[in-house]
Amino acid sequence: MTSKKNTVLILIGIIVIAAFFRLYRIADYLNFLGDEGRDVMVARHILQGDLTFLGPRSSAGDFYLGPIYYYLMAPFLFLSNYHPVGPAIMVALFSIATVYLVFRIGSEFFGKNAGLIAALLYSISPLVIIHSRSSWNPNAMPFFSIAALYSAYKGIERKNLY
Repeated sequence: MTSKKNTVLILIGIIVIAAFFRLYRIADYLNFLGDEGRDVMVARHILQGDLTFLGPRSSAGDFYLGPIYYYLMAPFLFLSNYHPVGPAIMVALFSIATVYLVFRIGSEFFGKNAGLIAALLYSISPLVIIHSRSSWNPNAMPFFSIAALYSAYKGIERKNLY
């Protein structure tokens, strides 16, 4: 059993490790293929005032996803002077935040030690690291899906308390 201070220090260390693996030389390792190029062009158009209400076309059928990813990536594209590394940094930051969510949920359901182990494993997972270095729209999904499920759980839990 770890004390609260030790837990916080270990968690900070895990998050620093996650940040290092995701951000170190990100410009050298990011993937930039057709989908990423299309997303950057759409975000650039948004920054130029051409707003869109359609997201990327789904590969699983004839429908479109929502445009929220384009609007999330636009400020990062602007801050990076329209370099593709900006949106990749955004995805990496979401991945780092996911490490904390994994810790939080693991701690709440299984205890602090389990939360720390889960966060550590997520932070050093090679597949997660590779996917967190490119701005492809599904790569931010772990953060949003975990946050949505956890929020729904907390909402149900609070409703039962009253």
